[in-house]
Amino acid sequence: MRERQHWIDLLRGFCMLAILLDHTEIYYTGANIVPYDLYVADALVIFFFLSGYLMYKGSPCRLSHRLGKVCRSLLLPYFIFTTVMALPKALAHGVISLSTVLDGEVDGLIAPFLPVLLGQASWFIAALAVGEVVFSLLLWISRGKAWLLCTLSVVAFLGSAVLSEQRAVYPWQVNNGLQAVLFLCAGWFWHRWEPFLHRFHTLSSSFFLFVLLIGMKVYAFRAGVHTMLWPIAIGSYPLFLADAVVSVLLAASVSRHLPVCRPIEWVGAHSIVYYFLCGGIPLCVSILLQWADMGYQGQYYRVLAAYAAVCAFSTLAVWAVYRYLPFITGKMRKQDGADALL
Repeated sequence: MRERQHWIDLLRGFCMLAILLDHTEIYYTGANIVPYDLYVADALVIFFFLSGYLMYKGSPCRLSHRLGKVCRSLLLPYFIFTTVMALPKALAHGVISLSTVLDGEVDGLIAPFLPVLLGQASWFIAALAVGEVVFSLLLWISRGKAWLLCTLSVVAFLGSAVLSEQRAVYPWQVNNGLQAVLFLCAGWFWHRWEPFLHRFHTLSSSFFLFVLLIGMKVYAFRAGVHTMLWPIAIGSYPLFLADAVVSVLLAASVSRHLPVCRPIEWVGAHSIVYYFLCGGIPLCVSILLQWADMGYQGQYYRVLAAYAAVCAFSTLAVWAVYRYLPFITGKMRKQDGADALL
């Protein structure tokens, strides 16, 4: 059985690479070639699950400490990265023009920074921060009592479903944050009951879960059931939850038996910075390839080449951030790497 931090980093690494592929396809081809429902929602749910797993410390933790960690590990990087990227992002997406910047029009220059203040500049980080704050409050209210904590987490999930019916964009992605609470709770309890759950990490159980997951994916594809997490557009909540449970169980089981893979584990250990860059770098790579007359043209090997470039440039940028600007990641101590929330 693999050491805990290694299988967590490996799993986070695979999920982060999946998100990079999704964004590469969107920016390079204009659409998802590999269907979103096949893997993207699963990767995001696993991220939420692992964040909850890492929140469990085995002993009571002060609410102020939990909230402080959210501020340092999520909100601080969020405000730094999204503020720095706000203006270039607005220019790239046509929100403002270069003439607006050069003319110094105040109203036009303020617009790119409003999403930052509203928690809409990076929906996943905002949702994770809200989810962890809410879940920390529920831990404090329930005092760790399983039945009460589970009940409150289910209520939060139902609240997310109700809010999402309005098809509105909420400040700080409140609906996604409430949705995340249930998966954070699942990860927290998984860690708490891990000694008991170890017995289910077998090859036969993994094979059964894999076949079950494939069956659900085939059914969802044929039935036209979608599981979009942002904006939330879930066609069948029972199928979505069943898919989430099976994918998390399968990922948690398989990742413990995989051989060491340092490059992917490195990606997982630094995933929060990868996430902040997973929009900008695929966009820049796609623009450069289009400019060099190396567009998609219906040939998927070109997507793979673009994806390789995205991974290479992202890794170089992430290495530079951790090497020269580590304080903007919120990791002030060496041991913070093992407690990262993302």
